[in-house]
Amino acid sequence: MQIGPWNAAQCLLLSTELMGQGGVVVNALQSPGEALLPERLPGAPRNADLEAEERSGIPYPNAIRIPAHEGKRQRTVDGFQVSEKDLGWFGQLLARTGSAGLTAFAGGGPKTAQYLTKGQGRQHYEVPTFAATASVHDAHIMIGNTKFVGTDHVFRMETVRIEAFSGMVEELYDLISEGRVEEYRHTAYKLRSNWYGTDAGRRWNGPISFHEDGTVMALSILPIRRRRPL
Repeated sequence: MQIGPWNAAQCLLLSTELMGQGGVVVNALQSPGEALLPERLPGAPRNADLEAEERSGIPYPNAIRIPAHEGKRQRTVDGFQVSEKDLGWFGQLLARTGSAGLTAFAGGGPKTAQYLTKGQGRQHYEVPTFAATASVHDAHIMIGNTKFVGTDHVFRMETVRIEAFSGMVEELYDLISEGRVEEYRHTAYKLRSNWYGTDAGRRWNGPISFHEDGTVMALSILPIRRRRPL
């Protein structure tokens, strides 16, 4: 994938490979460091609060032109290239797709559908959801003075029953659910160090993971329930 003009990465890019025979390889692509990210504000053109334009897709066969260099002739290769004129749309699409991932993580449903295009499968999230078949936004936990809202599931590991909660800080979820993506992004950045790595988290009855985007995953072992003889 090529974003913007050839050989002008907009930022430092990293990729990780998990080798089949063992070991991990991290690839780093250095950026010239000359690109500037526009400040995204509610109401500005291409802001993430607006619905992204539906497009048929980015061309793939022979789509990337590699200019002549080091004695090699110009050639074309397969791949995706986001042109400079499409960078605003691409950034908007990524921000909204990320928001869809956040709402799905905390319960899914119509709150997720609002951020997806038809080509991304919006119709699959517009149907009614039920606790027995999908993630439903109907649970919450308190960690310290912070309320996290989301969804939970119970599964078994042999004879042990484990409850898994996935959700977001309530005030951040409210912004996402109301379609206020740009305000969410600014608020999450300001509060990113407020709700993880605290003593309250350590007092949780099980492993718990906080992320800077305001999400949390918490596991807890449920007490064994023994049925009475009939």
